[in-house]
Amino acid sequence: MQLDINPPNMERLVVLFILLQDVVGSTLLATFDGAKETTWPWETVNDPVMGGSSHSTFEVDAPSKVGIWDGEVKIVQFLGAPGFCNVQAPGLYKKSTFPDVTGSTGITVQARQTISNGLSHFNVMLMTKGAKHLFKQGVYTANFTMTNAMADHFIPLSSFTCTWRGQQVSWCPAIHTQLAGITNIGVGTAFPGVAGKFHVEMASVSASQASTSQLFTSNPIDLATFDGKTQHSWKTEDDPVMGGKSHSHFEAKEGYGEYSGTCKIVPKLKAPGFTIALTENPLLAKFPDVSSAEGLILGVKNAGGNISNFKIAFCDSHINFYRCQFQSYKADISIPPSDDFKDLFVPWSKFSDKWSSYTGEHTAEDPPKPESLKSITQLQVWTEGVAGDFLLQIKYIRAGSPSGTAVFNI
Repeated sequence: MQLDINPPNMERLVVLFILLQDVVGSTLLATFDGAKETTWPWETVNDPVMGGSSHSTFEVDAPSKVGIWDGEVKIVQFLGAPGFCNVQAPGLYKKSTFPDVTGSTGITVQARQTISNGLSHFNVMLMTKGAKHLFKQGVYTANFTMTNAMADHFIPLSSFTCTWRGQQVSWCPAIHTQLAGITNIGVGTAFPGVAGKFHVEMASVSASQASTSQLFTSNPIDLATFDGKTQHSWKTEDDPVMGGKSHSHFEAKEGYGEYSGTCKIVPKLKAPGFTIALTENPLLAKFPDVSSAEGLILGVKNAGGNISNFKIAFCDSHINFYRCQFQSYKADISIPPSDDFKDLFVPWSKFSDKWSSYTGEHTAEDPPKPESLKSITQLQVWTEGVAGDFLLQIKYIRAGSPSGTAVFNI
């Protein structure tokens, strides 16, 4: 058995519930200090298909007690896009028994990337006994960003999605139910990413229990709230073409907005339709300048239904009113079911105004520039590319930046 050696589809990567965490307890899964309980054989897995030429090596620096993962991601000529490199323990077609870490809230990777201008975006991977469907083995993956300083990178469980052969799948059990059956762990370069070299020094991988404290700067910029601070009217629109049958409703309640409905298969397309919750006509709306922020902060709760993958989007004054719905800046978000509101941080780098009108998936990465962030005209929340029922509650949409001493996984 092996970790998925195909590059994760980062366009569907959901992006991050980032809660600033004060780690109050952890269980080591891997170290490089020779300890019997946490020493594993690590092997590299580099892009093997369609002429991929990325390469990496791994060795243990015993005196420094770190694992050294060194390599370079190169362009796959056949695809005209960067490949990937992974390192995993144990290696291909092997598995082992890791400690039961049930109750943990995330994975912490203590590492750094030492090449100036080298790659900085990576992912962490977990494979478990229960993430299987017939002959398919799912892999839980989540992105994080390394700096050149040795630091603890905490990745909350809510950031992980399950993939098979590079595609996100829905048949994996919730990751928090799988922490007693971890069989493999790994770290990989982000995909789609960029070509370049990396030299990673990794000190440990652990499962952490953490308490939640304040994540964001003390003065976030309110874009839409339901406490009277901002004045915006919301409505919904549903798939109008080819016999679309999806339907939705938005209602402002005391302290939050409730977006609910059903996204159905469009019979002629044999694919899910869409619904949108959106603010008033862009010609009438006013939003503050958010060019000083690093992304959007959503206070949200997935209160019902079977859909957890949504999209957040916005238009700016440079997008013609008539083109707003289908040329907005859009990003994937994942909101697991919860009894409480949680903060979801979506960095500007995850937005693009280039996406398929059929699926909502990015066709190219083109994040908003400052001039767009200075002139937002409409906010949108999409249910798209998935079929089922949903009940999403929104307390606020703000713009802000992470703060504190922790390394954020953006």
